[in-house]
Amino acid sequence: TDPSAIVDVFITHGRETIKGRGLQGAKAVLGNGLLTSEGDVHLRHRRLVQPAFHRERIASYSTDMAVLTEEHERGWREGQIIDMQSDMSTLTLSIVGRTLFGADLSGDAHEVGESLAALLDGMGRYLALGPRVLSLPAPGRNRALAASTRIDQIVHRIITEHRAQGDTGDMLSLLLQAQEDGHGFSDDQVRDEAVTLVLAGHETTAMALTWTWMLLSQHPERAEWLHEELDTVLGGRTPTMDDMSQLPRSRAVIAESMRLYPPVWLQGRRMLADAEVAGWTIPRGALAFASQFALHRSPRWWESSLAFRPQRWISVDGTFSEDAPGQPRGAWFPFGWGNRRCIGEQFAWTEATLVLATLAQRWSPQLVPGANIEPMPAVTLRPRAGMPMMLRQR
Repeated sequence: TDPSAIVDVFITHGRETIKGRGLQGAKAVLGNGLLTSEGDVHLRHRRLVQPAFHRERIASYSTDMAVLTEEHERGWREGQIIDMQSDMSTLTLSIVGRTLFGADLSGDAHEVGESLAALLDGMGRYLALGPRVLSLPAPGRNRALAASTRIDQIVHRIITEHRAQGDTGDMLSLLLQAQEDGHGFSDDQVRDEAVTLVLAGHETTAMALTWTWMLLSQHPERAEWLHEELDTVLGGRTPTMDDMSQLPRSRAVIAESMRLYPPVWLQGRRMLADAEVAGWTIPRGALAFASQFALHRSPRWWESSLAFRPQRWISVDGTFSEDAPGQPRGAWFPFGWGNRRCIGEQFAWTEATLVLATLAQRWSPQLVPGANIEPMPAVTLRPRAGMPMMLRQR
Protein backbone atom coordinates (compact mmCIF):
# COMPACT_ATOMS: atom_id res chain seq x y z
CA THR A 1 0.00 0.00 0.00
CA ASP A 2 2.97 2.31 -0.45
CA PRO A 3 2.98 4.16 -3.81
CA SER A 4 6.76 3.97 -4.24
CA ALA A 5 6.71 0.21 -3.65
CA ILE A 6 3.95 -0.16 -6.24
CA VAL A 7 6.05 1.74 -8.77
CA ASP A 8 9.01 -0.52 -7.95
CA VAL A 9 7.06 -3.75 -8.51
CA PHE A 10 4.96 -2.72 -11.50
CA ILE A 11 7.44 -0.48 -13.36
CA THR A 12 11.03 -0.82 -12.11
CA HIS A 13 10.74 -4.63 -11.94
CA GLY A 14 7.83 -4.86 -14.36
CA ARG A 15 9.67 -7.03 -16.89
CA GLU A 16 10.65 -9.43 -14.12
CA THR A 17 7.03 -10.27 -13.33
CA ILE A 18 4.06 -12.08 -14.85
CA LYS A 19 0.36 -11.72 -14.15
CA GLY A 20 -0.99 -13.02 -10.88
CA ARG A 21 -3.24 -16.02 -10.30
CA GLY A 22 -6.45 -14.15 -11.11
CA LEU A 23 -5.60 -13.40 -14.72
CA GLN A 24 -3.81 -16.70 -15.11
CA GLY A 25 -7.12 -18.26 -14.09
CA ALA A 26 -8.97 -16.03 -16.56
CA LYS A 27 -7.19 -17.87 -19.40
CA ALA A 28 -9.87 -20.51 -18.96
CA VAL A 29 -12.28 -18.06 -20.59
CA LEU A 30 -10.19 -15.35 -22.27
CA GLY A 31 -7.57 -17.64 -23.77
CA ASN A 32 -4.15 -16.12 -24.44
CA GLY A 33 -5.24 -12.60 -25.35
CA LEU A 34 -3.64 -9.28 -24.41
CA LEU A 35 -4.99 -9.38 -20.87
CA THR A 36 -3.53 -12.79 -20.05
CA SER A 37 -0.56 -13.41 -22.38
CA GLU A 38 3.05 -12.90 -21.27
CA GLY A 39 6.50 -12.09 -22.61
CA ASP A 40 7.19 -12.05 -26.33
CA VAL A 41 3.64 -13.18 -27.15
CA HIS A 42 2.16 -10.22 -25.30
CA LEU A 43 4.59 -7.73 -26.87
CA ARG A 44 3.91 -9.02 -30.38
CA HIS A 45 0.14 -9.00 -29.93
CA ARG A 46 0.22 -5.53 -28.41
CA ARG A 47 2.13 -4.19 -31.43
CA LEU A 48 -0.38 -5.78 -33.79
CA VAL A 49 -3.42 -4.46 -31.91
CA GLN A 50 -2.04 -1.00 -31.06
CA PRO A 51 -3.05 0.70 -34.37
CA ALA A 52 -6.71 0.10 -33.51
CA PHE A 53 -6.32 2.43 -30.53
CA HIS A 54 -4.41 5.29 -32.14
CA ARG A 55 -5.95 8.71 -31.63
CA GLU A 56 -7.14 8.90 -35.24
CA ARG A 57 -9.00 5.62 -34.85
CA ILE A 58 -10.56 6.67 -31.54
CA ALA A 59 -11.69 9.92 -33.16
CA SER A 60 -13.50 7.88 -35.81
CA TYR A 61 -15.06 5.68 -33.12
CA SER A 62 -16.27 8.72 -31.14
CA THR A 63 -19.05 9.54 -33.61
CA ASP A 64 -20.57 6.08 -33.16
CA MET A 65 -20.18 6.37 -29.39
CA ALA A 66 -22.37 9.48 -29.27
CA VAL A 67 -24.87 8.29 -31.89
CA LEU A 68 -25.38 4.93 -30.19
CA THR A 69 -25.84 6.68 -26.85
CA GLU A 70 -28.60 8.86 -28.31
CA GLU A 71 -30.24 5.80 -29.84
CA HIS A 72 -30.11 4.09 -26.45
CA GLU A 73 -31.55 7.18 -24.78
CA ARG A 74 -34.71 6.91 -26.85
CA GLY A 75 -35.67 3.93 -24.72
CA TRP A 76 -35.52 5.98 -21.50
CA ARG A 77 -38.82 7.23 -20.05
CA GLU A 78 -39.54 9.74 -17.27
CA GLY A 79 -40.22 7.91 -14.00
CA GLN A 80 -39.02 4.55 -15.36
CA ILE A 81 -37.08 2.39 -12.89
CA ILE A 82 -34.12 0.58 -14.42
CA ASP A 83 -31.12 -1.40 -13.27
CA MET A 84 -28.44 1.09 -14.27
CA GLN A 85 -25.77 -1.61 -14.19
CA SER A 86 -27.61 -3.69 -16.79
CA ASP A 87 -28.54 -0.59 -18.78
CA MET A 88 -24.98 0.72 -19.04
CA SER A 89 -23.72 -2.78 -19.91
CA THR A 90 -26.18 -2.94 -22.79
CA LEU A 91 -25.05 0.46 -24.05
CA THR A 92 -21.31 -0.17 -23.80
CA LEU A 93 -21.69 -3.58 -25.46
CA SER A 94 -23.39 -1.95 -28.44
CA ILE A 95 -20.57 0.61 -28.61
CA VAL A 96 -17.85 -2.06 -28.53
CA GLY A 97 -19.73 -4.07 -31.14
CA ARG A 98 -20.12 -1.17 -33.56
CA THR A 99 -16.75 0.54 -33.11
CA LEU A 100 -14.37 -2.40 -32.72
CA PHE A 101 -16.18 -5.16 -34.58
CA GLY A 102 -18.48 -3.39 -37.03
CA ALA A 103 -21.31 -5.53 -35.68
CA ASP A 104 -24.73 -4.84 -34.22
CA LEU A 105 -24.67 -6.57 -30.84
CA SER A 106 -27.87 -5.00 -29.55
CA GLY A 107 -29.71 -8.27 -30.12
CA ASP A 108 -27.01 -10.10 -28.17
CA ALA A 109 -26.95 -7.70 -25.23
CA HIS A 110 -29.26 -9.72 -23.00
CA GLU A 111 -27.47 -13.01 -23.65
CA VAL A 112 -24.01 -11.48 -23.21
CA GLY A 113 -25.15 -9.75 -20.03
CA GLU A 114 -26.49 -12.96 -18.53
CA SER A 115 -23.42 -14.89 -19.65
CA LEU A 116 -21.08 -12.31 -18.17
CA ALA A 117 -22.96 -12.37 -14.86
CA ALA A 118 -22.68 -16.17 -14.79
CA LEU A 119 -18.96 -15.98 -15.54
CA LEU A 120 -18.31 -13.44 -12.80
CA ASP A 121 -20.35 -15.41 -10.31
CA GLY A 122 -18.81 -18.72 -11.30
CA MET A 123 -15.23 -17.51 -11.59
CA GLY A 124 -14.83 -14.35 -9.55
CA ARG A 125 -14.36 -16.10 -6.21
CA TYR A 126 -12.12 -18.82 -7.60
CA LEU A 127 -9.75 -17.11 -10.05
CA ALA A 128 -7.01 -16.96 -7.44
CA LEU A 129 -6.76 -20.74 -7.81
CA GLY A 130 -5.13 -20.23 -11.20
CA PRO A 131 -5.65 -21.56 -14.76
CA ARG A 132 -7.21 -24.83 -13.61
CA VAL A 133 -10.11 -22.98 -11.97
CA LEU A 134 -12.81 -24.33 -14.30
CA SER A 135 -11.64 -27.91 -13.92
CA LEU A 136 -12.46 -27.86 -10.21
CA PRO A 137 -15.87 -28.94 -8.89
CA ALA A 138 -17.05 -25.62 -7.48
CA PRO A 139 -20.46 -23.91 -7.33
CA GLY A 140 -21.20 -22.03 -10.53
CA ARG A 141 -18.63 -23.99 -12.57
CA ASN A 142 -21.16 -25.46 -15.00
CA ARG A 143 -22.91 -22.11 -15.43
CA ALA A 144 -19.57 -20.45 -16.10
CA LEU A 145 -18.62 -23.06 -18.71
CA ALA A 146 -21.99 -22.71 -20.45
CA ALA A 147 -21.67 -18.92 -20.37
CA SER A 148 -18.20 -19.09 -21.89
CA THR A 149 -19.56 -21.29 -24.68
CA ARG A 150 -22.37 -18.82 -25.45
CA ILE A 151 -19.93 -15.91 -25.66
CA ASP A 152 -17.64 -17.99 -27.89
CA GLN A 153 -20.53 -18.64 -30.27
CA ILE A 154 -21.27 -14.92 -30.59
CA VAL A 155 -17.61 -14.04 -31.19
CA HIS A 156 -17.11 -16.81 -33.76
CA ARG A 157 -20.23 -15.60 -35.59
CA ILE A 158 -18.78 -12.09 -35.79
CA ILE A 159 -15.43 -13.42 -37.07
CA THR A 160 -17.14 -15.54 -39.73
CA GLU A 161 -19.22 -12.57 -40.90
CA HIS A 162 -16.06 -10.45 -41.14
CA ARG A 163 -14.23 -13.01 -43.24
CA ALA A 164 -17.14 -12.94 -45.67
CA GLN A 165 -17.34 -9.13 -45.79
CA GLY A 166 -13.64 -8.36 -46.11
CA ASP A 167 -11.98 -5.26 -44.65
CA THR A 168 -14.64 -3.04 -43.06
CA GLY A 169 -12.17 -0.63 -41.45
CA ASP A 170 -12.81 -1.68 -37.86
CA MET A 171 -10.52 -3.26 -35.29
CA LEU A 172 -11.49 -6.84 -36.08
CA SER A 173 -10.49 -6.26 -39.70
CA LEU A 174 -7.09 -5.11 -38.43
CA LEU A 175 -6.77 -8.29 -36.36
CA LEU A 176 -7.62 -10.50 -39.32
CA GLN A 177 -5.11 -8.72 -41.56
CA ALA A 178 -2.42 -7.85 -39.01
CA GLN A 179 1.05 -9.00 -40.01
CA GLU A 180 4.49 -8.72 -38.40
CA ASP A 181 7.50 -10.29 -40.07
CA GLY A 182 5.10 -12.20 -42.29
CA HIS A 183 3.14 -13.64 -39.37
CA GLY A 184 -0.41 -12.73 -38.38
CA PHE A 185 -3.00 -13.97 -35.93
CA SER A 186 -4.31 -17.50 -36.15
CA ASP A 187 -8.06 -18.05 -35.88
CA ASP A 188 -7.64 -19.04 -32.23
CA GLN A 189 -5.62 -15.91 -31.52
CA VAL A 190 -8.22 -13.70 -33.19
CA ARG A 191 -10.85 -15.38 -31.02
CA ASP A 192 -8.81 -14.77 -27.83
CA GLU A 193 -8.28 -11.08 -28.58
CA ALA A 194 -11.89 -10.58 -29.63
CA VAL A 195 -13.29 -12.24 -26.48
CA THR A 196 -10.92 -10.18 -24.33
CA LEU A 197 -12.09 -6.94 -25.94
CA VAL A 198 -15.79 -7.86 -25.85
CA LEU A 199 -15.68 -8.70 -22.15
CA ALA A 200 -13.01 -6.37 -20.77
CA GLY A 201 -13.82 -3.57 -23.21
CA HIS A 202 -17.42 -3.10 -22.23
CA GLU A 203 -17.62 -4.38 -18.63
CA THR A 204 -15.10 -1.94 -17.13
CA THR A 205 -16.58 1.17 -18.76
CA ALA A 206 -20.12 0.05 -17.88
CA MET A 207 -19.14 -0.27 -14.22
CA ALA A 208 -17.42 3.13 -14.22
CA LEU A 209 -20.59 4.73 -15.58
CA THR A 210 -22.84 2.80 -13.20
CA TRP A 211 -20.99 4.05 -10.12
CA THR A 212 -20.86 7.55 -11.63
CA TRP A 213 -24.66 7.76 -11.89
CA MET A 214 -24.98 6.60 -8.28
CA LEU A 215 -22.53 9.22 -7.00
CA LEU A 216 -24.20 12.04 -8.95
CA SER A 217 -27.56 11.00 -7.50
CA GLN A 218 -26.11 11.08 -3.98
CA HIS A 219 -24.45 14.48 -4.50
CA PRO A 220 -26.89 16.81 -6.32
CA GLU A 221 -24.56 19.80 -5.88
CA ARG A 222 -21.86 17.97 -7.85
CA ALA A 223 -24.44 17.02 -10.48
CA GLU A 224 -25.40 20.68 -10.84
CA TRP A 225 -21.72 21.57 -11.24
CA LEU A 226 -21.54 19.06 -14.10
CA HIS A 227 -24.80 20.30 -15.67
CA GLU A 228 -23.47 23.87 -15.77
CA GLU A 229 -20.62 22.74 -17.99
CA LEU A 230 -22.83 20.67 -20.29
CA ASP A 231 -25.35 23.47 -20.74
CA THR A 232 -22.61 26.01 -21.49
CA VAL A 233 -20.42 23.91 -23.80
CA LEU A 234 -22.99 21.75 -25.58
CA GLY A 235 -26.32 23.56 -25.23
CA GLY A 236 -28.23 20.39 -26.08
CA ARG A 237 -26.20 19.30 -29.11
CA THR A 238 -24.42 15.98 -29.52
CA PRO A 239 -20.87 16.02 -28.10
CA THR A 240 -17.94 15.14 -30.34
CA MET A 241 -14.29 14.24 -29.90
CA ASP A 242 -13.45 17.92 -30.44
CA ASP A 243 -15.41 18.77 -27.30
CA MET A 244 -13.30 16.57 -25.01
CA SER A 245 -10.91 19.36 -24.03
CA GLN A 246 -13.89 21.62 -23.30
CA LEU A 247 -15.45 19.13 -20.88
CA PRO A 248 -12.99 19.06 -17.96
CA ARG A 249 -15.76 18.69 -15.38
CA SER A 250 -17.18 15.69 -17.20
CA ARG A 251 -13.79 13.98 -17.17
CA ALA A 252 -13.28 14.98 -13.53
CA VAL A 253 -16.57 13.31 -12.55
CA ILE A 254 -15.48 10.09 -14.29
CA ALA A 255 -12.04 10.24 -12.65
CA GLU A 256 -13.48 10.77 -9.18
CA SER A 257 -15.90 7.90 -9.71
CA MET A 258 -13.01 5.61 -10.71
CA ARG A 259 -11.07 6.79 -7.67
CA LEU A 260 -13.80 5.76 -5.26
CA TYR A 261 -15.11 2.76 -7.22
CA PRO A 262 -12.34 1.56 -9.57
CA PRO A 263 -13.76 -1.07 -11.98
CA VAL A 264 -10.44 -2.91 -11.70
CA TRP A 265 -9.99 -2.93 -7.94
CA LEU A 266 -6.98 -5.24 -7.48
CA GLN A 267 -4.04 -6.43 -9.53
CA GLY A 268 -1.24 -8.84 -8.83
CA ARG A 269 2.12 -9.91 -10.17
CA ARG A 270 4.19 -13.05 -9.67
CA MET A 271 7.88 -12.28 -9.28
CA LEU A 272 10.21 -14.04 -11.73
CA ALA A 273 13.32 -13.01 -9.77
CA ASP A 274 14.21 -11.76 -6.30
CA ALA A 275 13.56 -8.02 -6.03
CA GLU A 276 14.45 -5.37 -3.45
CA VAL A 277 11.33 -3.31 -2.77
CA ALA A 278 10.96 -0.72 0.01
CA GLY A 279 13.72 -2.34 2.04
CA TRP A 280 12.27 -5.85 1.70
CA THR A 281 13.36 -8.74 -0.47
CA ILE A 282 10.41 -10.15 -2.40
CA PRO A 283 11.53 -13.65 -3.41
CA ARG A 284 11.18 -15.23 -6.81
CA GLY A 285 7.78 -16.92 -7.12
CA ALA A 286 6.06 -14.66 -4.58
CA LEU A 287 2.81 -12.88 -5.39
CA ALA A 288 2.68 -9.11 -4.96
CA PHE A 289 -0.72 -7.41 -4.86
CA ALA A 290 -1.74 -3.77 -5.13
CA SER A 291 -5.31 -2.62 -4.68
CA GLN A 292 -6.63 0.39 -6.55
CA PHE A 293 -9.58 0.43 -4.15
CA ALA A 294 -7.28 0.70 -1.11
CA LEU A 295 -4.82 3.20 -2.59
CA HIS A 296 -7.45 5.45 -4.17
CA ARG A 297 -9.22 5.80 -0.81
CA SER A 298 -6.18 6.14 1.44
CA PRO A 299 -6.22 9.31 3.60
CA ARG A 300 -2.40 9.21 3.48
CA TRP A 301 -2.45 10.26 -0.16
CA TRP A 302 -5.83 11.92 -0.72
CA GLU A 303 -7.43 14.88 1.04
CA SER A 304 -11.01 14.08 2.14
CA SER A 305 -10.31 10.62 0.75
CA LEU A 306 -13.85 9.22 1.09
CA ALA A 307 -15.62 12.33 -0.20
CA PHE A 308 -16.92 12.64 -3.78
CA ARG A 309 -15.04 15.76 -4.86
CA PRO A 310 -14.57 15.84 -8.65
CA GLN A 311 -13.23 19.39 -8.35
CA ARG A 312 -9.96 17.92 -7.11
CA TRP A 313 -9.13 16.95 -10.73
CA ILE A 314 -9.37 20.52 -12.07
CA SER A 315 -6.10 22.47 -12.35
CA VAL A 316 -5.75 26.15 -11.50
CA ASP A 317 -6.13 26.97 -15.21
CA GLY A 318 -9.50 25.19 -15.32
CA THR A 319 -8.34 22.14 -17.27
CA PHE A 320 -8.61 18.49 -16.29
CA SER A 321 -5.40 16.88 -15.07
CA GLU A 322 -4.71 13.51 -13.50
CA ASP A 323 -1.96 15.24 -11.49
CA ALA A 324 -4.18 18.02 -10.12
CA PRO A 325 -5.00 16.31 -6.78
CA GLY A 326 -1.30 16.21 -5.91
CA GLN A 327 -1.17 12.48 -5.14
CA PRO A 328 2.22 10.75 -5.39
CA ARG A 329 3.05 8.54 -8.32
CA GLY A 330 1.67 5.09 -7.60
CA ALA A 331 -1.40 6.21 -5.63
CA TRP A 332 -3.59 6.47 -8.77
CA PHE A 333 -3.64 3.62 -11.29
CA PRO A 334 -7.17 2.83 -12.54
CA PHE A 335 -5.75 1.49 -15.83
CA GLY A 336 -2.80 -0.40 -14.38
CA TRP A 337 0.89 0.35 -14.60
CA GLY A 338 3.96 -0.14 -16.73
CA ASN A 339 4.19 -2.39 -19.78
CA ARG A 340 0.78 -3.94 -18.96
CA ARG A 341 -1.10 -0.64 -18.77
CA CYS A 342 -4.52 -0.97 -20.42
CA ILE A 343 -4.22 -0.61 -24.20
CA GLY A 344 -7.80 0.71 -24.38
CA GLU A 345 -7.31 3.51 -21.84
CA GLN A 346 -7.99 6.40 -24.22
CA PHE A 347 -10.89 4.51 -25.80
CA ALA A 348 -12.43 4.11 -22.32
CA TRP A 349 -11.88 7.76 -21.35
CA THR A 350 -13.49 8.94 -24.59
CA GLU A 351 -16.41 6.54 -24.34
CA ALA A 352 -17.21 7.26 -20.69
CA THR A 353 -16.97 11.03 -21.15
CA LEU A 354 -19.12 11.15 -24.28
CA VAL A 355 -21.77 8.82 -22.82
CA LEU A 356 -21.98 10.87 -19.62
CA ALA A 357 -22.07 14.19 -21.47
CA THR A 358 -24.76 12.97 -23.88
CA LEU A 359 -27.12 11.59 -21.24
CA ALA A 360 -26.53 14.03 -18.37
CA GLN A 361 -27.58 16.94 -20.57
CA ARG A 362 -31.19 15.82 -20.33
CA TRP A 363 -31.33 13.31 -17.48
CA SER A 364 -30.60 13.18 -13.77
CA PRO A 365 -31.24 9.54 -12.69
CA GLN A 366 -32.01 9.08 -9.01
CA LEU A 367 -31.16 6.12 -6.81
CA VAL A 368 -34.32 4.33 -5.72
CA PRO A 369 -34.95 5.19 -2.03
CA GLY A 370 -33.94 2.39 0.29
CA ALA A 371 -31.76 0.64 -2.29
CA ASN A 372 -29.00 -1.33 -0.59
CA ILE A 373 -25.91 -0.78 -2.74
CA GLU A 374 -23.05 -3.08 -1.78
CA PRO A 375 -19.85 -3.27 -3.83
CA MET A 376 -18.97 -6.81 -4.88
CA PRO A 377 -15.23 -7.30 -5.48
CA ALA A 378 -15.31 -10.00 -8.17
CA VAL A 379 -13.39 -9.79 -11.47
CA THR A 380 -14.54 -6.17 -11.58
CA LEU A 381 -16.08 -4.03 -8.84
CA ARG A 382 -19.84 -4.43 -9.36
CA PRO A 383 -22.92 -3.60 -7.29
CA ARG A 384 -23.87 -6.91 -5.71
CA ALA A 385 -27.61 -6.60 -6.41
CA GLY A 386 -27.57 -4.17 -9.31
CA MET A 387 -28.15 -0.41 -9.27
CA PRO A 388 -31.91 0.40 -9.20
CA MET A 389 -32.45 3.98 -10.37
CA MET A 390 -35.43 6.07 -11.41
CA LEU A 391 -35.04 8.07 -14.60
CA ARG A 392 -35.70 11.75 -14.09
CA GLN A 393 -35.55 14.40 -16.79
CA ARG A 394 -33.80 17.62 -15.87
